[in-house]
Amino acid sequence: MFRFTTLAAALAVAAMTAVTIHLPAASHIRPAAAFHPGPPSRFVASENADQWQQAATKQQADEDAARAAAEAKAAEEARQAELAREQAAAAAAAAVRVAQPAAATVPAGSVQEIIVRAFSPYGQAAVDWGLRVAKCESGYNPRAYNPAGPYYGLFQFLMSTFKNTPYGNQDIYDAYYNAAAAAWKYSVSGGGAWGCS
Repeated sequence: MFRFTTLAAALAVAAMTAVTIHLPAASHIRPAAAFHPGPPSRFVASENADQWQQAATKQQADEDAARAAAEAKAAEEARQAELAREQAAAAAAAAVRVAQPAAATVPAGSVQEIIVRAFSPYGQAAVDWGLRVAKCESGYNPRAYNPAGPYYGLFQFLMSTFKNTPYGNQDIYDAYYNAAAAAWKYSVSGGGAWGCS
């Protein structure tokens, strides 16, 4: 009985000693924040890589969309500026047209149209003068002849005067060349050579 009691007591003491020996001290326990679980599994790493790739792709798409929107906005602003310039030019041209007296309406292919074309390079005043003088001199008749000069054609040229124009080797009765010669002479020396004005 004594042996048994002594043996039981010894075992109890040994067990307590073992518990005391094998329990780590509180100061040796690592805090949870310092715990490192080790590398992630392949599945977790693959999933993170996919998420990163998706985020990068979305960011690139957003940047491309923003760049395209900026380019479209710049193009629209340039188009609006060009349209504004065109409208300003049209308004300026309209103002010039309003400021100038309306040109006489002449039938297409008529003698008056020939006169308008001949004198147009020298301005509206020249056109008006040419129409007025041709009507006074010949009544717009390219075949008009006045033996008093003698005077010929639409603007009643002396033959010598007509010959001294750039068109002097042409037919003096041709309305086109007679008007062209008159316009040239008007541009060089004015209308003083004609009795009509």
